[in-house]
Amino acid sequence: MKDGVVQYYLNPDNLAYKADGTSAATINSITAGDVMIEIPKLGFKMTTDGTYHYIWVTDDPAADGYCYLAHSLSSVGDCDKIYIGAYLGYISGSKLYSISGQTLQVDTNLTNFRTYATARGTGYQLVSFYPLTLLQCLYLIRYKDRNGQSALGKGYTSASAKTTSGGTNARGTDYGDTAGTAQMCFLNIEDFWGNLYWWIDGIYCDSSYNIKTAFKDFSDTGTNYAYSKAGGITSNIGNYMSDIQGTNQGGFVAKAVSGSATTYYADYAALCAGYCAFFGGGWNGGGGAGPFRFVVSYAASYSDSYLGARLMYKHTV
Repeated sequence: MKDGVVQYYLNPDNLAYKADGTSAATINSITAGDVMIEIPKLGFKMTTDGTYHYIWVTDDPAADGYCYLAHSLSSVGDCDKIYIGAYLGYISGSKLYSISGQTLQVDTNLTNFRTYATARGTGYQLVSFYPLTLLQCLYLIRYKDRNGQSALGKGYTSASAKTTSGGTNARGTDYGDTAGTAQMCFLNIEDFWGNLYWWIDGIYCDSSYNIKTAFKDFSDTGTNYAYSKAGGITSNIGNYMSDIQGTNQGGFVAKAVSGSATTYYADYAALCAGYCAFFGGGWNGGGGAGPFRFVVSYAASYSDSYLGARLMYKHTV
């Protein structure tokens, strides 16, 4: 994709080739464009009865009770497709890209990453809360297992340093291993967990533990965020997640943390007052990484060598 326009499609079994499987693709050049994963318009619905959580996904654009905020740019449901970076982000010229074979950007706070993404033009932003929630729903429907490291693979979580983008190009749509030293991918999204955490925009926990979310006009403190869900807690929590909020506006944010690396959601999570969020797990994240490693416990000004970001593009109808 270049400047919001798909140039051609890739072979999902090997992203180094075009869709016909024989013609070489250029996936390591800014001038050629970003490597992105196209997701058509889907709605998700999450409900809970206090004992069980229920999750549905639909391609009906007007199904009752479903959330279409993942496919929203200026107004609810105004996008027919969204595009998620196949790779964690790379910076060139103060702009964020999804390019193979690059050194991934770290040591950058949420505020600056947001600026680097939006500098690409209208529709470009960081992956935010609602698209991530949709991806988590799709993971659960596909694998039917809350322990992602057991179901799909450990990801690059038992290493001593980050690695470059593109390690899963020839691994197929979904890939993982048990060693913890190879990058994983889900729906061709490399490092869905492992290698680096990635900032998630559009979510903030306020001082009263309300989970504030939005699909546009992102800020460092949740100012004027359109949606609010009571977190159901009265003090900061952080440990292996045993229960989720389980609603359209709460998603997979932690509600209780009495689990372990092999029980319940099998990932470490946190919800703390006055903070933003990041997701996934770093190169040394071990058993705490996975599809539910979601920590709302860092200020937007925070930066670290294990923390990156991922580009997204929203295409309006």
